[in-house]
Amino acid sequence: MDQYTAEWHEWHDARLSALATPFGWLSLTGLTWLDEGETTAWEGGPGTFVRDGEWVHFTLAPGTSAGPGKDALEIMGRPGPAAEVRVDSDDRMSARVAPGESLNWILVGHVLYELLNRDGSIGLRRHDSKAPLLSRFIDVPTFPVSQDWVVRAAFTPYPQPEPRRIASAMPGIELDEQLSGEVEFELAGHTHRLRTTGCPGSGLTVRFHDYTNGVTTATWRTLNIGLPDAGNSVILDFNRVYNDPFAFTPYATCPAPVPENILPLAVEAGERRPTQTLSEAGINTPVLVIETSPTPGVESILARFDENGLEVTHVQVAEGEALPPLAGFAAVVLFGGFEGDDLSAERRAEITELLTDVMATRLPVVGGGSAAQYLTHAAAHDTLTAGRLTFEGTPADLGRLPLAVSADIADDGLFRANISTLGSDGIGYIEIDKLADEAPAATRNESLTITWRDLVERFARLVHTNF
Repeated sequence: MDQYTAEWHEWHDARLSALATPFGWLSLTGLTWLDEGETTAWEGGPGTFVRDGEWVHFTLAPGTSAGPGKDALEIMGRPGPAAEVRVDSDDRMSARVAPGESLNWILVGHVLYELLNRDGSIGLRRHDSKAPLLSRFIDVPTFPVSQDWVVRAAFTPYPQPEPRRIASAMPGIELDEQLSGEVEFELAGHTHRLRTTGCPGSGLTVRFHDYTNGVTTATWRTLNIGLPDAGNSVILDFNRVYNDPFAFTPYATCPAPVPENILPLAVEAGERRPTQTLSEAGINTPVLVIETSPTPGVESILARFDENGLEVTHVQVAEGEALPPLAGFAAVVLFGGFEGDDLSAERRAEITELLTDVMATRLPVVGGGSAAQYLTHAAAHDTLTAGRLTFEGTPADLGRLPLAVSADIADDGLFRANISTLGSDGIGYIEIDKLADEAPAATRNESLTITWRDLVERFARLVHTNF
């Protein structure tokens, strides 16, 4: 490993450690905005909160124990314009934070209540050091590291910071931002300019959009630039582009890029969209779907995955799409058309290597159509490389719609009765045609629809339970 790559890994490890702190962004479980004069209480919370102008008063519920968090204790001894905390009585405490500020205020066991002020809107965020998103956190997927994404830029500071009113990740919340200057650089054969925030004396930052947003990355991403040198030159290392907290949780109020900060290219560097995320409905169950060749009916199956609460990342390798990092997925599904695929030996080796890793970690894996052979070969530690892949040479005559499942699925009570053949490698084979013959339906299409709906529902229950 060269020195640059080793340094990048140190940066990435530090980034993961920062995300995994007990009351960090991954611990968020809720946000509520406080209305003037109204009493607010969290279900199972330690007491009630009442907003009084800039101040919020907290009254402890009888029989409940709570106290100020570490940050609040420090503020109590050193109140300032950013925040104040005071103890009003044995069961009442009050605090205020200035616009744009936050304060980790009240600690109750493994739960922390954070007070925040965003443009006059005052709210409380609930952190839980035992939150599911935090406890399941493994990694943030990234693009391959390449020094092609490291460029030198010229920084031009503004004579005075330029105030801007910008959107945020929270609908209805706008923020005041100060632009400090611009960086100009060459990338992909063109000259680009991005507006910076931060200060040349303490560090510059850029938030930007690019053509990967909403596909392989979040709606926008951020890059810390650091300090300009004596000649006002900076290094932009896009391998260190990271996700703002809104990419993980709906309870963040991150500032958006200014409209000018759009790079008209796909910046395939730095952090990708997180695999594991939280929505207001709860933590997601992410499933990687790999389509090795065009497969009839796959869109309807993906729609059923969505209906059953599975969040799908759909990769069409026949169209040249790259496989994402595996970390964070709850299951992997492969589909291949009945005519087989024409993938290169390199792409097939990549798929079988990924499946070998998946089965080693005992993640559920399903292969449909011609792609079922990938599971068979991966289980045998063999790599599909040469020739046109079709569904010939299977362990049994499984009809026109074969389905292969990993050993953990084949042995699960939800699927055990549906397994027609069990290979010596533990891979189970399901005869879709046979199940459809037994389905109560007037037409063949209806019986197949019933069969696939039942299998998808079983698969979803298994994945949700195991995740």
